[in-house]
Amino acid sequence: MPSKFSCRQLRETGQRFENFLVDRGLDRETDRERLRTIYNQDFKTSFGTPAPGFSSMLYGMKIANLAYVTKTRVRFFGLDRWADVWFPEKRRMKPGSEISKHHKSLLATIFYDRTEYLHGKHGVDVEVQGPHEARDGQLLIRLDLNRKEVLTLRLRNGGTQPVTLTHLFPFCRTPQFAFCNGDRELPCPLGPGECYELHVHCKTSFVGYFPATVLWELLGPGEPGSEGAGTFYIARFLAVVAHSPLAAQLKPTTPFKRTQITRNPVVTNRIEEGERPDRAKSYDLELSMALGTYYPPPRLRQLLPILLQGTSIFTAPKEIAEIKAQLETPLKWRNYEVKLRLLLHLEELQMEHDIRHYDLESVPMTWDPVDQNPGLLTLEVPGVAESRPSVLRGDHLFALLSSETHQEDPVTYKGFVHKVELDRVKLSFSTGLLSRFVDGLTFKVNFTFNRQPLRVQHRALELTGRWPLWPLLFPVASRGVPLLPSDVKLKLYDRSLESNPEQLQAMKHIVMGTTRPAPYIIFGPPGTGKTVTLVEAIKQVVKHLPKAHILACAPSNSGADLLCQRLRVHLPSSIYRLLAPSRDIRMVPEDIKPCCNWDAKKGDYVFPSKKKLQEYRVLITTLITASRLVSAQFPIDHFTHIFIDEAGHSMEPESLVAIAGLMEVKEADNPGGQLVLAGDPRQLGPVLRCPLTQKHGLGYSLLERLLTYNALYKKGPDGYNPQFITKLLRNYRSHPTILDIPNQLYYEGELQACADVVDRERFCRWEGLPRQDFPIIFHGVMGKDEREGNSPSFFNPEEAATVTSYLKQLLAPSSKKGKARLSPRSVGVISPYRKQVEKIRYCITKLDKELRGLDDIKDLKVGSVEEFQGHPSPLGGLRGRVSRPSLPSRWAPWKSFKAIPPL
Repeated sequence: MPSKFSCRQLRETGQRFENFLVDRGLDRETDRERLRTIYNQDFKTSFGTPAPGFSSMLYGMKIANLAYVTKTRVRFFGLDRWADVWFPEKRRMKPGSEISKHHKSLLATIFYDRTEYLHGKHGVDVEVQGPHEARDGQLLIRLDLNRKEVLTLRLRNGGTQPVTLTHLFPFCRTPQFAFCNGDRELPCPLGPGECYELHVHCKTSFVGYFPATVLWELLGPGEPGSEGAGTFYIARFLAVVAHSPLAAQLKPTTPFKRTQITRNPVVTNRIEEGERPDRAKSYDLELSMALGTYYPPPRLRQLLPILLQGTSIFTAPKEIAEIKAQLETPLKWRNYEVKLRLLLHLEELQMEHDIRHYDLESVPMTWDPVDQNPGLLTLEVPGVAESRPSVLRGDHLFALLSSETHQEDPVTYKGFVHKVELDRVKLSFSTGLLSRFVDGLTFKVNFTFNRQPLRVQHRALELTGRWPLWPLLFPVASRGVPLLPSDVKLKLYDRSLESNPEQLQAMKHIVMGTTRPAPYIIFGPPGTGKTVTLVEAIKQVVKHLPKAHILACAPSNSGADLLCQRLRVHLPSSIYRLLAPSRDIRMVPEDIKPCCNWDAKKGDYVFPSKKKLQEYRVLITTLITASRLVSAQFPIDHFTHIFIDEAGHSMEPESLVAIAGLMEVKEADNPGGQLVLAGDPRQLGPVLRCPLTQKHGLGYSLLERLLTYNALYKKGPDGYNPQFITKLLRNYRSHPTILDIPNQLYYEGELQACADVVDRERFCRWEGLPRQDFPIIFHGVMGKDEREGNSPSFFNPEEAATVTSYLKQLLAPSSKKGKARLSPRSVGVISPYRKQVEKIRYCITKLDKELRGLDDIKDLKVGSVEEFQGHPSPLGGLRGRVSRPSLPSRWAPWKSFKAIPPL
C-alpha cells in the first residue's frame, strides 16, 4: 500500500527527528532498533500531527541522501553538519554567497595564474596555522572520517602602510568546509602589523578530494592614483583529503613528469635500419595492385597553420580561399574524391603534430631477456596499452643516442617493432647499434604512426572513379530487380526473429536484394539486435543464393570477431576470418582460431592465395584488412554481398576500403552487388584529431551521411521506407527506466523495452539501490585525478575504490535479500582512461582479498568505452569522468551519452 506521505514530508520529518535527537543528547545513537523505540515512544507522541512510520521516514531520508541505512544501523548525515552547532549563525560565512558576477569571473580565472595570487603584495600575506601540507600551491588538510580540524588563515599586513580588506570570498561547493570570520565587519582597515583571521572548520563523512578557494580583495596603500594604490587580490587554494584504505594503496607510484613536445623530430641524413618483422611465413596472397604513398602536398603542410586560424574565405589569400571553398562545398559526386582526399591529408598532418606529444627524451633501452630474441631491444613506452601512442607490430620509430644529439650529423637508428607487451615494445635495430649497445644506454626517441590505413583509404577514393560507384554512394532509386522469387519461404536459423517484425522485414529485404544498387541500412539503436539481424541475413543469403560470395566487415577486430563467432555456429566450413599480421594472437578468441589464418604449427599467420580464399562463401575482415583483397585484385564481381557492421563507427573513406575495387554497379537488368550497412549514428562515431576535419564532414560515416542527407533514407509521414531502411525498435537489453531517457532524447520515443522480465528486474529489489525498482545508482565521487611516471593517462583512486566497493557488494558469495546470484563475467566496468582500467583491475585481482579470491574474477571485463561498443555486459559499472571538467572534443553531448551501452 503506497505511503500517504510525500517524499518531501518524509524528509522534513526525518530532519525534525534529527533535531529532536540533538536536543536530547542522543545524536551519537546509531542502533536502528533503539532509534525506532525513541521515534515511536518519544518523538511521535510529541509530534502533534500524524507522523509517518519509522521505516517510511528512513526511506525518505535515504533517497534524499540524508541518511545511511542498513538492517542494524542508521546514521543521519545532518547530524554531521557541525557548522550549525559549532558557532553562531552570525559568525558563519556562506561559501559563494553574495558574490558579484565580476568576482565569480575572477574566481574562474585565478586558476590559470595561481602564482600571481599566491604571493603577498605590499607586505600583505597570509599565515597558515593548523594541520596542513603545502603541495603545488595548495593547502591539503588530510582527515580521518568524521574527525574535525580547524585551520586559521591569518591575513597580516607586514608592510609599512595601511591597507583595507574590502571583500573576503570563501568559495566551495561541498559541505566539508565551514568558514568563520569572527565579529569584524568588512570593509576592515588593517594598519601595519594588524591581521584579520578566518577560521576554516574542516570535517567530512565521505572519502574523497574536496577543493575550496579563499579570495581576499584589498585596497592598496596610498592615495588614489599614487603608486601602490588600487585593488589587489590574494588567494589560497585548500583541499580536504580523506582516503579510503584501498584508495591510499592506489596513489601514484612515481611523480608525473610531463613529456616535452619535440616540434622538429631529429632524423638525420645518416639512417641505419633494423630488421623488419617477417610479413608472414606463408604469404601466398597476390599483390597485383600497387599502393601509392599519397603523402600530403608540401604546400598544404605550409598552409595548415593559416587554415587553422579560421580566416574568412572572402579575406583569405587565394590559395587559402581555394582550399576553404573545397572544404565548405557540400559533398557531392563531382567533388567526392577531391574533398575527402583533402580531409584525409589534413587529418594526417594533425596526426603528425600530435604524435610529437609522445616522443621521449633520455630514455634507456635494455636487451630483450627472451633467449629466442637476442637481437631485440626493449623500450618502456608509457601509454602504449591505450594507444597513446598507437604502436603495432611492423611499425617503426627513430632513436638517437642521447650522447650524440649535439653532434653535427649523428646517426639516426630506425627500429622496427617486433612485439608489443603492455607498456613496452621490442625493437630490431641495425647491427651497427647492437654492436656497441650496453644495457641502460639512453636515447632520444621519435615515434611515427602507421600510414597504411591512410594509404588504403586514398586508394579507395581513387578506385571510386575507376569503377563509378555514384549510384551506390549517392543513390536515387532502386532498380527493383529481385534475387529470389517474391513467394520464397525463409526458414530462420534464429527463431527469435519470427516475433520481431522489424528484424524480419530487414532480413527479407536484404535477401531479396531489391534495394540494389542503393545500400540497405539497418538502423539499430543499442540492444535492438542489429548484429543478430545482419548475421541471420548472411546465413539466409548463403542458403538461398548458391552463387553468392559475401564479405563481412567491421571497423574493429572485436566487431569482426563477433561476426565470426555468430556465423560459425551454422556455417563452420563456409567462413574464413582473415586477420592482420599485427594482431596479437593472444587477443584472438579461442573459438574462432580454427577458422582464421593463424597456423598453430608454424606459430605464425598465413595468407592463402586468392584462388583459395575465393572458395569460401564468407570472408570476414576488418575494413582496413579488406584492402589486402583489393591488392590481390579479386574479380570485381566475386563478392555479391558486402556487409558492414557498426558502420556508424568508421569514416566514410574507411568504409570505402571494403567497397571500392570489390563491388561494382552494373546495368539495369543486373544492378550488381548488395551493400548492407548496420549501425547507429547516435553512438560513437569516427575518432578524429583535426578541428578542420571535424568541422567539414570527415566525422560523418557513410551510414550517417545517407541517413542525414539522402531522400531515400529520410523518415516520412508513414515512417521509413522499408525497401531501403529498417529501424529496429525492440530493445532486448535495458530496463525500461534505463531506456527511457535516451529513447525520448534520441530515438523519438519509439523504442520498446522487450528485455526478459526476470533478467532485467533481478536487481530491482537489491538493498543497495537508493530507490527500489529503479536499477540505476548515481554515485558522485569527489576524487582527484592523478597521473604517474611518464604516462599521460589519468586515474582517480577514490573512484576506483568506489567501483571496487560496489563490485564486492554485487559479487559477494553470500546471498543478500533482493540480490540475484551474479557471475563476474556478467559485469562490465567502463572507464575512458587506460590507467584507470589498470588500477581497477589491480584492485580486483591483487588488492581486495574478497574479490581476488573469486575463482572467475578474471572474467570480469574492465575496459574503455570503445571496447564495449556493441559488446555490452548484462550489468554495467559506469565510471564517469566527473572530476575533470573537460571531456574529449569527439564526445558530442548525445554521442557521449549513447557511448555507454545501456543495461
